[in-house]
Amino acid sequence: MIWLHLAIQSALARKGALLIMVLSTAISVAILLGVLKVRDDAKTSFSNAISGVDLVLGSKGSPAELILYSVFHLGKPTNTIPASLEKDITAIPLVDWIVPIQLGDSYRNYPVVGTSTAFFERVRAQGRPLVIQAGKALTDPTSFDVVLGSRVAKSLGLTLSNQIAIAHGSGSGPKKDHSDSPFKVVGILAATGTPIDQALYISTQAFDALHDIQDGGQLQFAKLDPNSRVNAFFIGLKSRASIFSARRQIDDLKNANLMAVMPGVALDDLWSTMEVAENALILIAYGVLLTTILGITATLLIALDNRRRELAILRAIGAKPFQILFFILAEAFLVCMIGILAGWALLQALIAMYADQLRTEWGVVSSFGFPNTADLTSLLIVLFTVLLFATIPAAKAYKMALHDGLNPPSP
Repeated sequence: MIWLHLAIQSALARKGALLIMVLSTAISVAILLGVLKVRDDAKTSFSNAISGVDLVLGSKGSPAELILYSVFHLGKPTNTIPASLEKDITAIPLVDWIVPIQLGDSYRNYPVVGTSTAFFERVRAQGRPLVIQAGKALTDPTSFDVVLGSRVAKSLGLTLSNQIAIAHGSGSGPKKDHSDSPFKVVGILAATGTPIDQALYISTQAFDALHDIQDGGQLQFAKLDPNSRVNAFFIGLKSRASIFSARRQIDDLKNANLMAVMPGVALDDLWSTMEVAENALILIAYGVLLTTILGITATLLIALDNRRRELAILRAIGAKPFQILFFILAEAFLVCMIGILAGWALLQALIAMYADQLRTEWGVVSSFGFPNTADLTSLLIVLFTVLLFATIPAAKAYKMALHDGLNPPSP
């Protein structure tokens, strides 16, 4: 322990240079842990975007594309299926509930979702039921009511009883909105940290009426097209153990041309397609850390020329060569450990500052927490690498002769 104490005292004597090494290590560790945490939290948050939904049903095609536009409202929904399939799906004994999803319209660049009243009762976000922060959920499917996601209400400054004109498609161009048939805001959802926050919700009947309307006309529920179509169905089963049996029964429906997707499996496939970019980001983080380690090594090597007398005195009072080696390694160990702890603290501070922004704008739920097994493994690799590179200046110190310190090198 005496050599560790000496290493601490020596470090304090050169606190300026070592402070820079600690700060650079802390920043590099914070970047590495931050990349790993955001990756893990993003996967978890995306997987929990619609908790309790066992299957997403849509037209045959790409499972990932179906999940992207039906759950995350990304991309352009082009495929539709008959809304009348709801009765056939509900008739399957294994099915507990079903919720239709209609897409394609917007309000000021936020997607409008046509759905049923069951959406607010059955769909969960991050494992929790949807909560109406103000007003009420959709109750009358034949009303011109709209419920707003929290992000929509906040960013657009909308409140209860405001009236809005929904537009076809992106809403760009003339005569694409229905200002003569406005929808009334009746409810605002509490923030969930999911894509639910960034959408508006109306009934499927109102959605159909909006599409059946003629220029200058009014919404008329009595004249709706009986062959209505939807983009997807969210399905909940009575038992998750029966998910494969339910898929087979759905596939057996005649002339349906359907695809029942398990959200978790589709998201895993989606993440696998992004693996190259994910690994590249992690590689960059490790590259930044390696650069810092090389900087620490170079600083220790340069410092040896100014510390020859100090090391020679240690040798003169009885320090063995291996103890000098341990002395340098102990110093590198201290710098690395303090840097790791400071980096972890820095990351927690950043999470505290930006957690709400990550949740509301990016849908990533992140919170305080100790490093997990993968993080600890990465940190152990960092510590081992620092000590490995520190053997270079340590070996140089080991080889120093006593007279080399007492007689400074000639210019």
